Amino acid sequence: MNPYNWQSHSPRILIPRADVGRVARLLHHNGSAVVMGGRGMGKSVFLGQVKAELEGDPGTRVVLVEGPPAVLTVKACLGLLAETLEVAASAYTFRRIFDAYFSRDDAPERLVLLFDEFDRYAEKGAPSSQPPGRGFFNDLEASRRSVERLGLLAVGSIGVFIFRDVLGSSFLSRALHLRLRPFERADVEVLAGPFRDRGTPLADDTLDALFLATGGIPALLTCGLQRLWELDGPAIPADVTAVFKTFEVEHELYLRDLLGALTDPRLSDAPLRVWKRIEEEPGRIPRSELEDALGEPSGVLKLNLTDALHPLEAVGVVRLESSAPHDNPIIAHPIASLLNLPRSHELADDLRGDFLDGLTALLARLHRSSADFFRPAQSSDPSGKRLVPESVFAAHLALGFELLGWRSEREAQRGAGRTDLLLRRNGEAGVAIVEVKLWGRNDYLEAHRQVESYWTDDVAAGAVVQLTDADLPDWPERYRRECLEPIGGKIEDVAVGNSPCRARFACLSSTADGVEVRVDHFLLRLPRRTGNQPPSRP
Repeated sequence: MNPYNWQSHSPRILIPRADVGRVARLLHHNGSAVVMGGRGMGKSVFLGQVKAELEGDPGTRVVLVEGPPAVLTVKACLGLLAETLEVAASAYTFRRIFDAYFSRDDAPERLVLLFDEFDRYAEKGAPSSQPPGRGFFNDLEASRRSVERLGLLAVGSIGVFIFRDVLGSSFLSRALHLRLRPFERADVEVLAGPFRDRGTPLADDTLDALFLATGGIPALLTCGLQRLWELDGPAIPADVTAVFKTFEVEHELYLRDLLGALTDPRLSDAPLRVWKRIEEEPGRIPRSELEDALGEPSGVLKLNLTDALHPLEAVGVVRLESSAPHDNPIIAHPIASLLNLPRSHELADDLRGDFLDGLTALLARLHRSSADFFRPAQSSDPSGKRLVPESVFAAHLALGFELLGWRSEREAQRGAGRTDLLLRRNGEAGVAIVEVKLWGRNDYLEAHRQVESYWTDDVAAGAVVQLTDADLPDWPERYRRECLEPIGGKIEDVAVGNSPCRARFACLSSTADGVEVRVDHFLLRLPRRTGNQPPSRP
């Protein structure tokens, strides 16, 4: 049986969340909290973990309210609460409900109420003097303060701001506010435990590719593991690409909803504007520049800069290294994932030009999220962090090209082995090939000759991507001297413009059969922390 089901709120493998204990202690002392998380970030699972933590205390009863009633009125909300607490009352009020509940012989010392789907309480209900969700939670907060045996926790996403800015909420004004963040690379290994248990452990490069495709978002990780579990043989990084190019088609609405909190101008376009600014030049960003990107309030939500940053973090598209709301500069980076890959670019007239434009755009995105492409340092490895293998970079570029409308294939080229990437543009017979190399590793000096060996009559473009994390002042000169000049062909310097690439060359040579080959070479340094380099705006 497949141990993964990304559409379930009851995962078999639980990853501990650091804030579970903190929230549980707060609720145990009759406090209140609101947790924000994007779709698929594990809000319902977080509620379950808090519930399990609190249920270890025999004096505490924890009750989960999974969502509001079908017809949203204060009376219906009170009725649902009374029914959930198994309290009978002729006229529902908070006072009667809690008096009846705590007067029972088996009443606990304290009651903790967990509310899932908090956003739905912000929806319009039947006509009334005030929005039902607002009235319900404000009265519930008043009861919490007076009863002194009651803890409250609600989880939601952008609806938190609707309560605050549109409805008004005394509940929110006193509650502790926290955000769920994506899982880390080490968490992916834990999630993949069942593969190891059945004797088919996922290799490190496959785990790397999965982490980088999903950005650590729990639902996307679970979906990827669910699909990889069904494969007949051992999974490789290219299988991760295949999973998520299919996911993009089959679950387009899920991805649209996931990003909806950031892109709906009726609510606010402030998160989207700030997100775009972070993408342009990540790292250490002066607060004033993000304030300028924020602009004037728009939509129904009146978000300041901190408000705009929090949904970006909760959805899982931006990683913040700033903690205080008034930090200056703010340190922010896009998280490597399919959510941060481009979906379109201006279509060039010819296949080669379109291929090179797409590759340039993808390398710029890779550079912006460069810190994610390092494996965490291991205690057994004194060298510290290292770049992920070439196969992982190839899988990520393949996914990027898929989202740009290309089709990636992995097939033998004239019996010469396997090229890293073989790409076809929709409706065209010609192909483009890419070889990815890490400077100083394996056969990096032979990259051009390898592309030559893959060249067939239908190849319209070829490229070599050379990557390094080392700061090599003379790298372009060394590359030209060690990798290109021995070929004996014509070498052209190509301007890099606003690209983060250190250098770019076009090298013309001939195959053993006399076929002329033109290969574009891209040299890209990936810093361990973006933003400490001279700024570039690719």
